[in-house]
Amino acid sequence: MPEPQTSPLWLAVHLPTLTAEAPSASAAPTLEQIALWGLELTHQASLEPPDTVFLEVGGSQRLFGGRAAIQQRAQEGLRELGQPRAALAAAPTPQGARLLARASPGIWLTDRQSLRRALMPLPCHLLDPTPAQQSALSTLGLTRLGDCLRMPRSGLRRRIGDPPIRTLEQALGERPEPRRCIPPPQRYRGRLELPAPTAATQATGFALQRLLRALVGMLRGLDAGIQQAAVALEHPDGPDTRLTLGFLRPTRDLEHMAHIARHRLERQALPDVATAVRLEADQLLPYQGTSGDLFERTGADGEAVRTLSERLIARLGADCVQRLATYPDPRPERAWCRLPLEHPDRPPAATLPRPVWLLPHPRRLLSGEGGEPHWGGPLCLEAGPERIESGWWDDEDVARDYYVARAPVGSRLWVYRDRRPPYGWHLHGFFA
Repeated sequence: MPEPQTSPLWLAVHLPTLTAEAPSASAAPTLEQIALWGLELTHQASLEPPDTVFLEVGGSQRLFGGRAAIQQRAQEGLRELGQPRAALAAAPTPQGARLLARASPGIWLTDRQSLRRALMPLPCHLLDPTPAQQSALSTLGLTRLGDCLRMPRSGLRRRIGDPPIRTLEQALGERPEPRRCIPPPQRYRGRLELPAPTAATQATGFALQRLLRALVGMLRGLDAGIQQAAVALEHPDGPDTRLTLGFLRPTRDLEHMAHIARHRLERQALPDVATAVRLEADQLLPYQGTSGDLFERTGADGEAVRTLSERLIARLGADCVQRLATYPDPRPERAWCRLPLEHPDRPPAATLPRPVWLLPHPRRLLSGEGGEPHWGGPLCLEAGPERIESGWWDDEDVARDYYVARAPVGSRLWVYRDRRPPYGWHLHGFFA
């Protein structure tokens, strides 16, 4: 049975601070960041400069658990974006939701009859009339939207012009209102001007966290993650200070990303005061989430290990956090190397068993009368020999026969006999 179609429901995010304080040129980036964050709630986000973003959430209510869950999620996200005074309202039409958000924030209406009743007592200045149009409305004694609805529509349009009437008819759903929604972005670009020039990295960190919140909302909406992002701190005189945030696997964890950014900023000295922060992510990657387990497992969690590793890299630097890996060299003392954590794994080589504990340098053993090796007594050779002859290319060649031996106390050793004079026995490692 097909799913029933959901009725359109538009959530208007109105930012009164942009209307009152900021010019439209500087407001546009803020609206764009909020629209990108809004992709977390819906795939349809539309801009209404200079102060409103529309989000179509009718199809998202069931996903997020209803109206209250969406409202709570939206309010928390806007606070994290630095917009705690944003006004929210929902209605079946975008303009209807915008009018309600400007006059009666918090209203959530799902049918047009209720919307019409809610719009009637609202003042006419919400239609954004020009001074001449406002004067004409006052001359006619029209102060409320309900007064306009009682007038003949054609005569009212001749007296005050079409734009206010068009806005009112679109709010009521009587006239189509096509919206241009932002397309799914292929990369992220965010910029935020600081309230005042500062040399304190903590202040720049607050601005960066807001940009990260917009990025995370966009990534959640696209079901994507990032493995690298670039941060640029703009200075009034001189080149930008650039930082790189790197992760071992694609992520969209806001808390973790903010933690990495904070440590990177703490380690960065600014040559001059910063005036703005930019965040750029050029490559959006498929996100592989983690799934829970039906039964509790003991042992190290791979995700926790990766998180710890990334935080250590951010605090200490990539050169100070490395891992061990095998190296294709037959000589045991050269068969390993250090690699950066983000370096791809090398396929393991098929080798015979090797001891967990390898001595830094082979230790010479005593030999009995029959030539057998001694370590706290005569050793019993259990397996071998394994012949290793290699290293002629770097003048450190070896020629050895390796054996697995057991000591009188029960420990298992890895010993070899040099095939070159004086043919001595050596201890090279411990199995147990």
